[in-house]
Amino acid sequence: MPGYQENIRELKDIQEPLFIFKHLKSDLDILKSQINNLKSAKLSSKLLKGINLKKRDVLDVKLLEFTGGRLSQSLKNVRAKEVSIKLQKHPEDSKSRLELAEIFLQEADNRSLENARDAFLLAMLEVENPMISTQKINIALETQTVYLMKLQKFLQDDLTETESKIKGDGNVDAILEKQEEKLKGEVDFVQKCVHLLKTEPLTSNYELNLNKSKVEKTLPFGDLKNGFDPMLRSMVFLPLATQNMELMFDILHRLEGKNPLVGIHQSKMFDVLAQIQLIIASAVNEVESKKDGFENLAKAMTAIGSAVKLVGDIPEKSIEKAAVHRFGQLCYTIHRTYKSHDITVPNDHVVRIQKAVSLLEPIAADPKIQKIQSKLLYVLSENN
Repeated sequence: MPGYQENIRELKDIQEPLFIFKHLKSDLDILKSQINNLKSAKLSSKLLKGINLKKRDVLDVKLLEFTGGRLSQSLKNVRAKEVSIKLQKHPEDSKSRLELAEIFLQEADNRSLENARDAFLLAMLEVENPMISTQKINIALETQTVYLMKLQKFLQDDLTETESKIKGDGNVDAILEKQEEKLKGEVDFVQKCVHLLKTEPLTSNYELNLNKSKVEKTLPFGDLKNGFDPMLRSMVFLPLATQNMELMFDILHRLEGKNPLVGIHQSKMFDVLAQIQLIIASAVNEVESKKDGFENLAKAMTAIGSAVKLVGDIPEKSIEKAAVHRFGQLCYTIHRTYKSHDITVPNDHVVRIQKAVSLLEPIAADPKIQKIQSKLLYVLSENN
């Protein structure tokens, strides 16, 4: 285990847990570049038959690669190594890469933080593939949760050890106390991320070819109902899924520009990103993260504001009601955020809240709608 501890501590997301998604994205980009470089090599030479990786027969277990070699060597299921060898020969074999992630999930309780990290990034490599599916998204969400929970435990163990040293030492050690404070903030951050990014798995089985969708003149209703809508509803909880989310939003803006659905999902994405930044800001009083958090909240409000403009004064369709509900939720979230950071609520936001209450009124018979309306009415009473 000492060797493992040394290796895992060299990772930037372990050294700086508050910026895990930034560091994980860098490693995900490396995986993407590995695949892209192999595609380029294949296209540039007609002599290549498949992908020739220097004809190596032994998987590299020191580095994270698209083959999942390092992960496969740690798993007990003998099938794992077979899958990695298959990926070595066929790098674009999505089915095999997902199978490796699923094998990990079957053994997750007894696997390491590094294993969880590898499985998560391999799953995210698939989510960022233009051939995206509900299965890929579900596996990514599950491996993300496992990774975050193992990271939380890893940091909690460090915190417990630090607290024991402080308790056992009669003298006050300023360095240990500073480390204790740092670890407390990191544990709290990861714990809150686990809660924030937890969502129900998709129940349908559907696949989209985004390369095909981005050149289509119309979007099939089935793709919208069974693909874009439910997929984005879950993908907003995957902070690393930026490439395909942006592509999906571009497609929807072009083909479904008058559908409130676009603004609903885009608003939620920015809201989730804002909450992550604000959690960082509260953990270490980080000014830049606080600024980024409020900027993302502003983007979220712009997105849902555009959706609400398409609704009119009385929401009738289910998607219109969802847009108004989302608008009310975000108004309340932003108000609560201002208060928690001791910032005076701007008058223009009070006006937004009043508008939200007005739009919610015709559909307030719905208990869910009534709940958010009651919260907003209470907020308005506080400001009077």
